[in-house]
Amino acid sequence: MSVRNRKNLQRLKSLVSELSDRDEQLKRDANLFEDFFDNFPLPVTTWSIGQNGVILSQRGNGFVCAEAKTIEDLFLCSKIKNVSIPHHHSALKGEKVDYMVQSGDRSFFVKLVPRHDDYGAICGVTGVSWDVSQNMTMVSCLETIRELTEGRRGDYKKVHQESSTALKASRLRQMILNTEG
Repeated sequence: MSVRNRKNLQRLKSLVSELSDRDEQLKRDANLFEDFFDNFPLPVTTWSIGQNGVILSQRGNGFVCAEAKTIEDLFLCSKIKNVSIPHHHSALKGEKVDYMVQSGDRSFFVKLVPRHDDYGAICGVTGVSWDVSQNMTMVSCLETIRELTEGRRGDYKKVHQESSTALKASRLRQMILNTEG
């Protein structure tokens, strides 16, 4: 074997080794990401589907997800399923979608984003759901306090101002208003 071929072979071995190291790092990063969502302190679920509706991944502790193979099988609750499937179809057409869905006493804020391949074509959807049930209770209480104290004087006026300020600062309330309009 010539010196040139030997050098090319050594360079090729080095590149293969480097790619293998990168692949191992990607696997470690993916496992860390999955562990992050499984142990996230807030109830959040994330999933990814392909253009054909096949589930590529699902992780988290928000939505109660079935071990699904397709988007039609992903949601255990029929109400969530009936609301979510049409939104996924919209996202597969290129729309970014935010919506609220309720199941029993639980409320979820869901965001769907189309995924694009290297050529810009839509190749699937990534979804994230956040269980906002406790936050919905807080927003509802603040709205009630604000309504009960509206137009009153003295301490009530201060309570009204504070509850109004808290509602304006609530990102959740803004997300709710955006999904309703």
